[in-house]
Amino acid sequence: MVRIMSLAATPAGSELLQPGADGGDEDKSGTALAWVLPPSIVIPLRGGQAPGQGRRIEDTMTHDKIRAAARQRMAQTGEPYTAARRAVVSGHQGASGQAQPPGAGYALRMSGEIRDWLAGLRDSDPATASTVAQALVALQSEGARLGEPLVASTAGSWAPALAEGLDRSYRERVERLTAVRWGAAEADTLMRDIREHASYLESAREGMQALRRRLLDTGRAQGAERIAAKLAATEQQLAQVQRLLPKVTEASQRLVTEMRELQARADAFRARKEVLKASYRAAHFSLLIQEGTADTGAGGDSGGRQQEDRDEAASAAEAMLLRDAIAQMERELGQEAWPEGLMELRPASPDGTAVRFLFAVEPPGAALLIAVLDGPEAVRDQYLEAILLSADMLRQVRAGRAPEAAAHGYDSTRSFLAEFYPRDPDDSGTEPATPRDTPEIAD
Repeated sequence: MVRIMSLAATPAGSELLQPGADGGDEDKSGTALAWVLPPSIVIPLRGGQAPGQGRRIEDTMTHDKIRAAARQRMAQTGEPYTAARRAVVSGHQGASGQAQPPGAGYALRMSGEIRDWLAGLRDSDPATASTVAQALVALQSEGARLGEPLVASTAGSWAPALAEGLDRSYRERVERLTAVRWGAAEADTLMRDIREHASYLESAREGMQALRRRLLDTGRAQGAERIAAKLAATEQQLAQVQRLLPKVTEASQRLVTEMRELQARADAFRARKEVLKASYRAAHFSLLIQEGTADTGAGGDSGGRQQEDRDEAASAAEAMLLRDAIAQMERELGQEAWPEGLMELRPASPDGTAVRFLFAVEPPGAALLIAVLDGPEAVRDQYLEAILLSADMLRQVRAGRAPEAAAHGYDSTRSFLAEFYPRDPDDSGTEPATPRDTPEIAD
């Protein structure tokens, strides 16, 4: 089952669900991927220091850790070292609160489809709904301060998503080829059947003509008239079949030609995709080897610093090869580069269930969930495809083509919980109810 949904967000209050009760054991195996339709996507919040905060990140993160993290990002994204280091620094600043003032967070914005999905989840699976609500409330309350394991970038999954996209595109080509091949086979069978039927009608016509002549020769005119009527009907059928045969033959020939063309294109695409994937793997592992070799080098003095500079230059060259390999896969798929800021929200799932949100942040302080993968099978089988589709949707939102993405909004955790977990109408209190089996809202 595939369902279509979306979500987004803007600055929120500081209310936060505390760690809650464990989830239940309800079977979630029948769930699947949820997409935003109409597209509901936003531009990401980019890292950076808040005004007046100019202290170096090395105060809280060592140079070696920065270098290691930057090299890991280079291996994942193919970025040059300087860009990867800048992203690591800004990410650390966001995680440590340097890029966000205390208390700042996101308020939720979502499409009607995602709102309906959340409401349905609340009613059908309270345990999973509690886990999802806690993650969304944390996103509202903490914003950019959230990091792994709850929030993670999809940058490292971009190249694998492209590789999987190449395989999926090839499978689609093969499916099209298979359909045309079946059509060609059926057309060929139909053509043979028509020829056999035409041959049968021709034989029947000859027989009836001979019989009619014998009847006339023997003076049985009435019998000859009956045969003449049957002969006329047979000749009419034969004429229809003879008119149909050239059309079926032409269609069969067209299908055979199309089948051969599709086969040639599928074979050529398969060869290209394997070369592209092999080039990516070679560049990826070459960069990892280079980084592993550099990490074993001596550090410290000026000589160590020079060696480190040489290692970084070599790594940059390897990263460029990796980036080129990724760009070639993007061109083959008609994809643009990975959209900066496409993130993943991973609600905890102690009971083995799995829900994943893909989201981005735009404008600063607004987070939009682009896709929901509901269930472990969806996460396992459709995650990479979801990344590519979410990237396309994110670009649509950035181009202003998805205004309906934020049909429902919640400016604080209180308004979000009031929508999905309202108090009992008999209760005279003014506070919204917390999810069943989940903790109270922290002040």
